[in-house]
Amino acid sequence: MDAGSLRDINNILLAEQNIREDNPQLGQLVETFLKNQKRVVDFQSSGLDNNEYLRLIECQVRAFASCQDKVTGAIIDPVYKIEWQYSTPCYALSIGLLAQTGYLKDDALVKSGIKALDCSVSEMHENRCAHHHGEFFIQPIMLAMDLYKGLVSEAQMIVWHEKMAEIDPYVLYRDNLKRKKICYNHNVVALAGEYLRLKKGINAHKDFFHIHLEHQQQYMSEFGLYIDNKTNPPMVYDEFTRQFMASILAEGYNGTFFDFYSRKLCLGAWTSLFMQSPYGEVPTGGRSAQHIWNEAAAAVTYEIYASQYAALGKKQEAGAFKRAAHLALRSIGRWIRDGSGFIVKNRFPIEVMHGYESYSAQSQYNLLACWLMCVAYLYADNSIKESPSPSDIGGYVLVMKDVFHKVFANSGGNYVEYELSGDPRYNATGLIRIHLKNSNPQLGPSDGIPHKWDNKKKQDLGGELYAVGPEWHDAAGGVHRLAEYTNILFPDTSYFSAYKGSKLPEIDVRNVRQSVDGVAFEVVYTGRFDGVTQISQRIYIDHTGITVRDILKGNVKKVRACYAMLIDDGMEETKIDFQDGKVILQSRDGQICFQAISPQNATIQRKRKRIPYRNGYADIAYFESEKNVIQYKITTEF
Repeated sequence: MDAGSLRDINNILLAEQNIREDNPQLGQLVETFLKNQKRVVDFQSSGLDNNEYLRLIECQVRAFASCQDKVTGAIIDPVYKIEWQYSTPCYALSIGLLAQTGYLKDDALVKSGIKALDCSVSEMHENRCAHHHGEFFIQPIMLAMDLYKGLVSEAQMIVWHEKMAEIDPYVLYRDNLKRKKICYNHNVVALAGEYLRLKKGINAHKDFFHIHLEHQQQYMSEFGLYIDNKTNPPMVYDEFTRQFMASILAEGYNGTFFDFYSRKLCLGAWTSLFMQSPYGEVPTGGRSAQHIWNEAAAAVTYEIYASQYAALGKKQEAGAFKRAAHLALRSIGRWIRDGSGFIVKNRFPIEVMHGYESYSAQSQYNLLACWLMCVAYLYADNSIKESPSPSDIGGYVLVMKDVFHKVFANSGGNYVEYELSGDPRYNATGLIRIHLKNSNPQLGPSDGIPHKWDNKKKQDLGGELYAVGPEWHDAAGGVHRLAEYTNILFPDTSYFSAYKGSKLPEIDVRNVRQSVDGVAFEVVYTGRFDGVTQISQRIYIDHTGITVRDILKGNVKKVRACYAMLIDDGMEETKIDFQDGKVILQSRDGQICFQAISPQNATIQRKRKRIPYRNGYADIAYFESEKNVIQYKITTEF
């Protein structure tokens, strides 16, 4: 395949694939998007090119160079003070790319990268990878060895190859079918590296790759997304895992399962475009959401498919994927602090670890972002010109009532993500993300408010669940919110839900309208909701913002519309201005307004709370209605 990327890329698209036949909803969205894309005028490019990958990577490695153990070469986490997971091979790969491209001319830093690579190879060879994360060592090491050619002696390269050839994947990797019946994303990470070993002829366990690649087929959804758990699969481990699969095909795999993965990964790549926010962010939802590496993983997929379509002369498609990659890059750039980044989308001191998972660390997740940006760069064709992507144009509603249970909608760059059935550990049920153009995406809000969850003890610590949506007082005075009725579609009975009905509720997405001028959809819940038998949220999006109409059927005293306000991002407190029937939030580079429409003359109040969530701390703005209908708008035009 003739492309301008640094690595040779094989064709991974099936000439005979018809997306509409494989997934009618997605196919219709793609066809409509390509028609609308041709009508766009005055499109403004991001102005980014491949050098932005290198710039961000160099910022990171220079920040972490001082964290290297001078004896072993390992990268020591600045907070935990130990080598954390796979930081060291990511660091080595990053310096190798910078050196090989000529972007970096720093002999001391190159020597640092060589030392890190030597350390990583030895750790794999001796089965002592930090935190037993050998699956995450193999691909960056294999890619790095190609990049260090000419930077180390031939004798050194032979030693590394000999050590890598002796690795037994069934011993080194914990995620394998001799140990487990089910292997999820860790196994796919290993497969991407194992395929590179096969290409070089230094893998004596060829069956490992083929057996496990066959096993992974069962986790691909009808939209081509990777299902990383049987219930409530995390959104980011779809994107993360898929890009490894795509890299396997791009590197030349054309065996028994090529047609299956080619077809599924193409669907997934297009689905990703419709899930991407106009700020380049991947969807929130589930564990590891809103980490800096999320967008780096997406960039790999976008670059691969940009190059694929460009090679076929399909400039529209190629330009849309290139645009998506640059939006993802721009998102990463928003979170750089001292060279390294805030690994979660807030700005608290790294020692506070606000919004972290139990496994999140400053070194491993910043350098994971670098690893993935390296891969994106290796597959990127810098000659491709940006064209508008779905996140620019909008005009669509993507409904996924499968195990991911989400709705994504966008009109002209105003975007929402709707969670049909929240996982209480990570997300509420309802409207959890609003990203409006010309604002600050974190003000949106950019996520709902979940329960507190102790991942180490696997224990729900309770708390309050909030999304943008209705709260009501029942006849006895009890207070309830749609956000609390989690875990009601593909439920896991071990997790919390406020729903107590003997039969699961019906969840319907209806009245979908899609045009370039505006989109609309309605989510209807029918069941037993503590005095309410039906909850409807009608959502309309146009160039002015998001309008929501909540309708409740049942015996209720009063209804409230709740809006989660980001009040503190860890570095800056939000400026909050209450006016007649509205509240205006201002933080950093944006403003947003929550405005009451019905009942007229409503007074917006706040609950005076300080609730922790991914992006910082939130308070709740609300207004009331004595009727069972309430309407409001979120806008940047006020």
